[in-house]
Amino acid sequence: MTAEERRRIQPHLDDQARQGRGAISLGEPLARGAPAALALTLGVVSQLNNSTEIVMKKTMVVVAAACLSACAAEVNELPLSETDTLSAAIIGGTIDEGDPAVAYLGIYEKRPAGNVVIHNCTAALIAPTVLLTAAHCMNFQHVDSGPIGQAFFGTDTYGEGTWVDVKEVHYDHAWNKDRKRDGHDIAVAILEEPVAIEPLPYNRTPTEFVAGDTVRLIGFGRDDEGWAGTKRHVTTIINTVEPLLLGLGDADHHTCWEDSGGPALMDVNGVPTIVGVTSFGESTDTNICVNGWDTRVELYRDFIDQFVDAP
Repeated sequence: MTAEERRRIQPHLDDQARQGRGAISLGEPLARGAPAALALTLGVVSQLNNSTEIVMKKTMVVVAAACLSACAAEVNELPLSETDTLSAAIIGGTIDEGDPAVAYLGIYEKRPAGNVVIHNCTAALIAPTVLLTAAHCMNFQHVDSGPIGQAFFGTDTYGEGTWVDVKEVHYDHAWNKDRKRDGHDIAVAILEEPVAIEPLPYNRTPTEFVAGDTVRLIGFGRDDEGWAGTKRHVTTIINTVEPLLLGLGDADHHTCWEDSGGPALMDVNGVPTIVGVTSFGESTDTNICVNGWDTRVELYRDFIDQFVDAP
């Protein structure tokens, strides 16, 4: 599959998943709402009554290697029980036509059955060719050739903007999907070419956060009505401060599916600065997106600095 074919497929995959459509082969051009499209969104895990479940705020979309019903059956046989296949979207926010350094990020995973899984996340430009995001967006087997993903700079992945290929990714290998509260959910994606957008600064200073501090969350995830692919933002608060994590949001303003890897911005000396990276959330039997948690960026400055010309 060529980069151009990926570019034509990617913006529409999640839309097809929402509509529950049939199958499509890799490389077939899609139109929004195309009746033949296949996209299986993984990660809807069973929830126990009166329970709270930790989920990663990411969505994986599966594209079959061939079309028709046999393909759909093959895709359906993939395991759906992993709790780290959920993602996060901005709830209670509004469309964000600014923040040009915040991008949609899609990374391709090669599955043993020959399927390609596209992990939908959000990322922030911290250098002309470097995106900051979450480790759980990319800790898997990547495709063998060509770009391993794409980033989109713009407001709506269905509209005008700039698509840039991702040539490599690096994540903190201390991250463990089974021990999400142990931190290390941090990664970078390296772009094929520089982007003429001013990068966002990231927090490199030990910080004493206080519950009640104001932050702004940005992501391409799902909104209150379940739609994704549009950049949204919301101003909310830090509700919990832990040594490795920041608990962000309130009942009506927080992240949800596909905001994974997106930035939490706080004014530092008057400059919007990345202090957190969206990592995971919690779901209950009545609400799939509650209690978002972010990786504290300042704890991983040594990891990040090696990919950036940091002072």
